Amino acid sequence: MLKKVRRIKVGKQAYRRLLTRVMERDGWRCQKCGSLKDLQVHHQKYRSRQGNDSLANLVTLCTYCHMEEHGQLSYSKAAVKQNSAPMHKPSV
Repeated sequence: MLKKVRRIKVGKQAYRRLLTRVMERDGWRCQKCGSLKDLQVHHQKYRSRQGNDSLANLVTLCTYCHMEEHGQLSYSKAAVKQNSAPMHKPSV
């Protein structure tokens, strides 16, 4: 059984600076799909599995790809785009 290692917690300001550095390094783009919108920072090795907050363990992902990484999606990006297209009213 793994011995739980106490992780060092950084302050809020230091953590925000770290997230900004990750996004700058990644060119403010999702590293999975290239999107420039709704960016988040993902721990490649989860904190719950003793992942740390090092630059090497963090990657920029859009919200969709981040959710997909965590297995929280049951539909494809194409389906989302198709279903979010504006509906046109029939002309009278």
